[in-house]
Amino acid sequence: MTDADGTPVEPGGPREGPPAETGAPPGAGVLPQMPSGVHAAVPGVEDLRGAAHDRAVLAEARVVLARRLGVPPGEALQHLIWLARDLDLDLAAAAALVVGGRDRVAGGAVADEAVSGRRPPRAAGAEDRRTVVSEAQDVLRRVTAENTAGDAEILAEVPEDPVAQAILDAALDGAAQLVPVRGEEGKVVDFLYAGVNDVACDLFGRGAEELTGQRLLQTDPGAVLSGLFDAYVEVLESGTRMERPSIDYTTAQSGLSRSTRMSVRCVQVPTGVCVTWRYHSEEDRQAMRLERVERLALLGFGEWDLATGEADWTPQMLANYGLHPDEVPPMPDDLPKVVADDDLPLVEEAVQTLFSRREPVEAEHRVIGQDGTARHLWVFAEPVLDASGLPVSINIVSQDVTRRRGIERALAETRRLMLEQQAQTAQERRVAVTLRRAILPDEHELDPLPGLRMAVRSLAAESAARIGGDWFATRAMRNGRALFAIGDAAGHGLPATAAMARMRNGLLGLACTEDPPDLLMGWLNELVEHMDPPATGTAVVAEYEPRRRLLEWTCAGHPPPILVRGGRAAPLEIVPDPMLGALSDWPYTRIRTRLSPGDLIFLYTDGLVERRDADLDERIGRLTRILQDCSAEPEPVLDEVLARMGHDRAADDTTMFAVRVE
Repeated sequence: MTDADGTPVEPGGPREGPPAETGAPPGAGVLPQMPSGVHAAVPGVEDLRGAAHDRAVLAEARVVLARRLGVPPGEALQHLIWLARDLDLDLAAAAALVVGGRDRVAGGAVADEAVSGRRPPRAAGAEDRRTVVSEAQDVLRRVTAENTAGDAEILAEVPEDPVAQAILDAALDGAAQLVPVRGEEGKVVDFLYAGVNDVACDLFGRGAEELTGQRLLQTDPGAVLSGLFDAYVEVLESGTRMERPSIDYTTAQSGLSRSTRMSVRCVQVPTGVCVTWRYHSEEDRQAMRLERVERLALLGFGEWDLATGEADWTPQMLANYGLHPDEVPPMPDDLPKVVADDDLPLVEEAVQTLFSRREPVEAEHRVIGQDGTARHLWVFAEPVLDASGLPVSINIVSQDVTRRRGIERALAETRRLMLEQQAQTAQERRVAVTLRRAILPDEHELDPLPGLRMAVRSLAAESAARIGGDWFATRAMRNGRALFAIGDAAGHGLPATAAMARMRNGLLGLACTEDPPDLLMGWLNELVEHMDPPATGTAVVAEYEPRRRLLEWTCAGHPPPILVRGGRAAPLEIVPDPMLGALSDWPYTRIRTRLSPGDLIFLYTDGLVERRDADLDERIGRLTRILQDCSAEPEPVLDEVLARMGHDRAADDTTMFAVRVE
């Protein structure tokens, strides 16, 4: 180690700054300059640690709240923002309350936690589509190999067929006149489109112009795959009528497959057969959309026919009431049987309103499932009246709002826990403030120190979550020296206040030995190291000898003191010794600085200079410039620094200590 002027010094031995009695003008070697970044080592780390801690707490709060509410993390963050606004807290404080109360809920979740239970639908497998295309291609290869040279001759020989034409003209859907194509043995191998009506269109969008004159199997190999071709042949040969009201139909062309549900009719005509068809794609789309609406919104639809005593419920309606698809839905009189006992009066009143007052009703009730869990249903029902005003049927809509109610309960429980945690934190702050007042002497009742005039400001943080462990101590020693110190126990709340009390009282007890400050700091480090619970902190301990105007001091990870002399100000050079409680048996360095009458030493805690949006060196530089322009009297100095530094009492504790050499 070296002295402030470059002289080697043994660890723990004296360290003297540039002598003030040289008579050099201010700024010419009188004020030692601090190496850039040295003083920032510990406070900078603390600042980064605080920011990282807030981010970690926020992330943990999102996870805890998402699990508790049964919602995605993004939605949980929005709920956290709403809770913070509701409780008038900043987001970090609200997150801390959520995390702080997580262990008070069994398993990290609230009872009756909302679980969606919905899963995205599975699309049809690509393997099935490949199989259809492969089979259709096999059919196409086979029928393409057939000789089609005589197709035009076959069509030319087809006579007029008034029956077929009448069917084509009368059909509301697609219709085609098919004439057979026979092989060498007289067996029907295909059909030709002899006529197609104007509204006809196949699955690939081809109409009368594209289909007329083409072979059936070459344009639509799905006729073979579905068995329709064989059915057409049977109608041709037997004269029987074929009707398939609803079949799943798939065909392929040029490597593309198309699937739909369709209805087909086929009748014999003098020249062959006539086929009419209807694709249910639009109907299927509407039904699919309705099914998706029901599934995604958990909406069910139902109708009670009071004349026949029958009930027609959609699958989601049955699911909402915990019924299987093959179970018979209950009628209005039987509805109370599936409702939770506590909600029976509400449902009975709703049914009575439907029948007696004949008005729509809206209510919410619970249904107890077979597993004993309650399902919350919102229900809207309205009667359908005949000409005489009597109800003939009842339409009913239900929506499963269990997840929504679960979120509301979880949010209410979370808010209750946060309020309890907030009250507990406020109580801890009151206790911590009371302890601070009991431990720290009144700023205006300090005992005078020999050769010095001093002033102190110690401001506790206004935020309940940020009250910390700032402390200061003064003592007039029996050997004629003056001891003064400032420190900051790491952390916030009661633990920091307790650590502060032990540090301050421990130092004052050790000061009775009248040993130099480096030894006092070493013993204080050992005391802090063995605290239970463990603690850390920073401190500056100084002793002033009035006769020689000599200041001996040592620094444990604390921001550097600032010396103001002759209208100039600069931070004193420090050795980056570790903070208290960080390393065992550390030999702290004693630094000696000679002072002159009128000099002012300014000590402070990190609450005055640390801001997360500003560099620490820049903030200390700003403080130095302010001190350079301030009065040389301790009391006005403290007032002006507080006014010009933009002090934020909500962020952290702040303590300032100004001593002036007489």
